[in-house]
Amino acid sequence: HSVFKSLLFFGAGAVLTSTGERDMEHLGGLIHRMPQTAFVFLVGCAAISALPPLNGFVSEWLTFQAILVSPQLPSWGLKLLVPAVGALLALSATLAAACFVKAFGVTFLGRTRTPAAENARETDRFSLAAMFFLAALCLVAGILPGFFIDALAPVMQALVGDRMPVQSNVDWLSIVPIAESRSSYNGLLVFVFMVLSGVLAAWAIHRLASDKLRRAPAWDCGYPEASPATQYTASSFAQPIRRVFGSVMFRAREHVEMPSPGDARPARFSVELHDLVWDALYAPIAGGVGFAADKLNHLQFLTIRQFLSLVFAALVLLLLVLAIWP
Repeated sequence: HSVFKSLLFFGAGAVLTSTGERDMEHLGGLIHRMPQTAFVFLVGCAAISALPPLNGFVSEWLTFQAILVSPQLPSWGLKLLVPAVGALLALSATLAAACFVKAFGVTFLGRTRTPAAENARETDRFSLAAMFFLAALCLVAGILPGFFIDALAPVMQALVGDRMPVQSNVDWLSIVPIAESRSSYNGLLVFVFMVLSGVLAAWAIHRLASDKLRRAPAWDCGYPEASPATQYTASSFAQPIRRVFGSVMFRAREHVEMPSPGDARPARFSVELHDLVWDALYAPIAGGVGFAADKLNHLQFLTIRQFLSLVFAALVLLLLVLAIWP
């Protein structure tokens, strides 16, 4: 996971550096101005969406293999809990795929929405080299996962006291997490199949399709002078999912301000979200840290006499602690 997440962070940083924008609603069309960044970012999106033959699919597949052996667990609680976790994992993978379809589509596809996106340029070659290296690592780890599993085996042994069987000795570079009669995965064969299928499909299209050209005006859906504002936005793309999960998980509320007929003001649409986990768990901690930081901030405005007195008091307190400490 660290590989494709690092790749995605690199890609987001490249877009931020090139455009100065953090809001996807202000981007679009970057595939024409940053094609190499778009390509490696697409690899990262496919990997985090657990699509074969990349490393994200292997990690997801191994997790599901562990879930499938949950009936062998001794505790009935775990027997019921682990399949539920598997269902949540499948749901999270689906939502991750939808999320990164939105991220890539809104950021790199379509037309530019702002001058910042219009003036974007490809990032520097050192950043590109790092991103291409990570993208290649995502592919290699997905095609030949056994070598990476064996390389990480000592870490797993130290953390959990156990490890998977040695995978580099399995025939045809497959991985067998439990038993060959139960399940196995061969990333190399999947990769070869996908490449051959793509080549065969391209050959069939070029061979069998008509080579005659027909030119006609593109269908504009009744908007002859289409504006970039009529494109799908990140908010509109996420609206169906937000309406399914948002009202319960995030207390989502949609507000529409529609002017009356004859009013020249534009219509406005806004969404109000509340992250319940953040509000319940992290917001109090963040508030406490902020309060302490505000109070400690006064220390930098002390006079020399006050500062020396504070240092002396801290030294005395430290000596008392050392004297009392057994």
